[in-house]
Amino acid sequence: MPLNVSTRALAHLQKVAELSSFTDAARTFGISQPALSQSLSQLEQRLGVVLFEQDGRRRRLTEAGRMVADFAAEVLGRTGELETWIRSQQDGDAGTLRIGLTDAATLYLLPDALMIFRETHPGVEMQLVVDSTSALCDRLARYDLDLVFAVGPPPEGLTGEVLGTEELRVYARRSDAAAEVAAAGVEWALPPEGSRTRALIEAGLAERGIEAFVTLTSQNPDVLRQVAAVGLAWTVLPEAVGGNDPELVDVLGAAVAQRPLAMMRRESAPEDARVAALSRLARDMVRLTGAATLAR
Repeated sequence: MPLNVSTRALAHLQKVAELSSFTDAARTFGISQPALSQSLSQLEQRLGVVLFEQDGRRRRLTEAGRMVADFAAEVLGRTGELETWIRSQQDGDAGTLRIGLTDAATLYLLPDALMIFRETHPGVEMQLVVDSTSALCDRLARYDLDLVFAVGPPPEGLTGEVLGTEELRVYARRSDAAAEVAAAGVEWALPPEGSRTRALIEAGLAERGIEAFVTLTSQNPDVLRQVAAVGLAWTVLPEAVGGNDPELVDVLGAAVAQRPLAMMRRESAPEDARVAALSRLARDMVRLTGAATLAR
């Protein structure tokens, strides 16, 4: 069985060893000398060793007492480190923060927020995971992640806050764009089937009577942009990605879908100062950069 001793009793022993005086040690703790003696007597009983021997009117540490006093000093030092770490974690300045990100959050929505968080919370280790929304939500539900930035709404068991919505538009190489989107022979490069973004895109295209013949899929919007820019396919991208490429043209001139970008956590997750700090930064970055249209 592990030793059943209190850190307070160890602190009493360590202070007696440091000051070589029961009276001074008791005064340090603001207790009476008999109370200190009783605490050390109980420590001896729990350890099953003699900590002090009588030397005239004084009591001196035995060899076992000196070993236990050295051990007490180490334990109390580590305990102090633990207390400091706990306070730092409560203040959001320590520990590990595991963050899940989709392509949108990774490429253009949150880099500045993550950089500022790293600079202002150097004691926090950030672990970043980039994946699809469904994969990130699964990992969040399995306690593998602490915070996820992905396509909303959150599934059952998770809670979320929509940071904003972004427009998804049809893009093609400027020289290849046709007046009619339904022109025969158009090939498409879209996100993988089964993803939330793909579902939003297909629903938006269907409303316009467009059936996409998909020949390439990728979770990375930069890959889709490059494929469209060289004329291999048409694609659907966030305006923040496709609208900045001079080789591309917005075929429809209007959004084909609106994609909500949400910040998600487990419903059962306790309050976390680190999560709260990064969440505030994410809201500020979305508002300041205009990377997404704030939800109303």
